[in-house]
Amino acid sequence: MKMIRICLCTVMFLLGSVTMGSNVFADETHNHEEMSSKSETEKKESVSSPTDNLTIKNVKRLEYSMPENAPADLVNLYLKAGWEWNKELNYMFKDVLYEDETVNINGIDYVTDAEGEVSTKISVRDGSSKVEVSSDNYDTNPVSIKAEKNDEPKQVSVKPGEQKEVVLLEEINLDTMIDRMDEMNGQKIDTENTLTTNKFIATPLGKQDSHHFEVLLMASKKGDTVTCNRYNGPWGNNTYYSKTANPVMAARNFLWSDCDQALVWHVQCLKDYGPAKYRYCAWDPTTKRGKCSGLIGHSKKFHAH
Repeated sequence: MKMIRICLCTVMFLLGSVTMGSNVFADETHNHEEMSSKSETEKKESVSSPTDNLTIKNVKRLEYSMPENAPADLVNLYLKAGWEWNKELNYMFKDVLYEDETVNINGIDYVTDAEGEVSTKISVRDGSSKVEVSSDNYDTNPVSIKAEKNDEPKQVSVKPGEQKEVVLLEEINLDTMIDRMDEMNGQKIDTENTLTTNKFIATPLGKQDSHHFEVLLMASKKGDTVTCNRYNGPWGNNTYYSKTANPVMAARNFLWSDCDQALVWHVQCLKDYGPAKYRYCAWDPTTKRGKCSGLIGHSKKFHAH
């Protein structure tokens, strides 16, 4: 009996040792897995954390001058359509952001995303980093043929640990663009269109003589050919008016026209500042007529809203 008890105790002791060893091994394995899991999580968090510390927002500010003593309802129409009013200087403005525009950072070109932004990592040394940034400048006043880099890049400083945001702002004078749209291969409108005809008289630019040209350019009825549907807004009468001769009606007809809508989303329209042969919308060649309307899925022929 004593020998059996001793044997049983020995067996129990050995089983207990095995169980204890197994528990220790299991604990060590669990701790190792937990540490591995924690390490992987930390790695993921490290990878997903933002590394860009410089964001450039490339803003084009569309500006449209209001008539002197503009009617209150006209001002309210623009405000309700998302424009802001610089009351002191009497012009409406709207900030737009274009995709695929070039922004230069320290000599390297980047392309804006759908939000009109570029982001990048700037190496910060010696406590601060001087950065030069610039964007395509359409230089709309005076008129230019194509976009060029700003002559003087903007200098900014990025400090250690700082998330720097910089806004590049260019003012786009729509009055200038519309004036250019009223020119036809070097000819400038002399009299405005009327409801009774879509013909008007144009004179050569820079000349004060008796030569006149009859040009088919402006339209007032559906299906007519136009260079750009820039006076078919829903709060006007779908008739072209000179912005100088009749600024109130010109402003009513422009608001929410195809041209107004296209300018918000498509940078191509800014090419219409240049001479006719470089424009996006133009009378010649015929393939350029009403192209801004095509950008927003509308008919390229004249149509009312």
